[in-house]
Amino acid sequence: MLKIGIIVFDGVQILDVAGPLQALTTANEELAKPRYAVQLLSRTGGNVRTASGVSLSTQRLNKAVKLDTLIVPGGPGVYEARQSATLVAAVRNLARRARRQCGVCTGAFLLAETGLLDGRRVVTHWRACRRLAEEYPALKVEEDPIYLRDGSYWTTAGVTAGIDMVLALIESDNGAEVALKVARRLVVYMKRPGDQRQFSEPLSLQTSEGAKTYSKLLDAIANRPAARWHIEDMAAVAGQSVRTFHRQFRRATGATPAEVVERIRCERAQVLLQSTGLSIARVGSKAGFDSESSMRRALKRLYGFTPVQLRQVGARKGSAFQKRRQ
Repeated sequence: MLKIGIIVFDGVQILDVAGPLQALTTANEELAKPRYAVQLLSRTGGNVRTASGVSLSTQRLNKAVKLDTLIVPGGPGVYEARQSATLVAAVRNLARRARRQCGVCTGAFLLAETGLLDGRRVVTHWRACRRLAEEYPALKVEEDPIYLRDGSYWTTAGVTAGIDMVLALIESDNGAEVALKVARRLVVYMKRPGDQRQFSEPLSLQTSEGAKTYSKLLDAIANRPAARWHIEDMAAVAGQSVRTFHRQFRRATGATPAEVVERIRCERAQVLLQSTGLSIARVGSKAGFDSESSMRRALKRLYGFTPVQLRQVGARKGSAFQKRRQ
């Protein structure tokens, strides 16, 4: 039985705790023999109030306990929690003795306070990445990935990314089939690769004020990438004439309509290649490409990788793809 400890403190984000906890519980239900024994641990034990007001029942931290995996969640209370020398020392001790150490969302701040993340590649919620880098300059903070692994240390982006990380842990422990069964039970995306960006293409394109005009269109393309999306169709969804649409869309998003459609299709293809076993031809069809060769050219142009290489990179080392793209 693998002992999993989740640190809890006043003001913790409840989903940072509940997401990983439920994924591990569901894994136990899917396995012939339960494999995970999960404990909620706090400095004083007893009931601890979360940021949402719900209290969680916890056990008192025991420095002598040896965990397989330590999970440190985030939340608005993490900044005060890291001021507790007692808590930081306990987390440091538990982390050193554990096989794996995980920071969910802004839990990276508490884990960073121990000094154990120094020199490591880490990620946190996009809103806190700059702060993490400024307050802990010894860390190598990356803003894009959903989760990162550096040796035995794992860190994640915001909230639901903790589930993605735990699915990866479950897969590492029990194989892909069990992880996929858990994902299906939780009704989450089958398994997002860690290198997938925190922002999807449509969200990235909508960052500027002017691009908000086209949020409905961008969402429609993302939801139906396999549609034809002729210029007339896009202009109609946007409620503009073709001439006005073509001119204003590029000004608002910084890209032509065709370029945006291609980028959204490439993102869908990348996710399918790295999170499913679909054939390359099927991936191309679902992503909206009219042929494997057109998908190959588009992916090579945007990411610098062919479909086969993207699939291999996703299985081998997620961040290589993201670095190549940047």
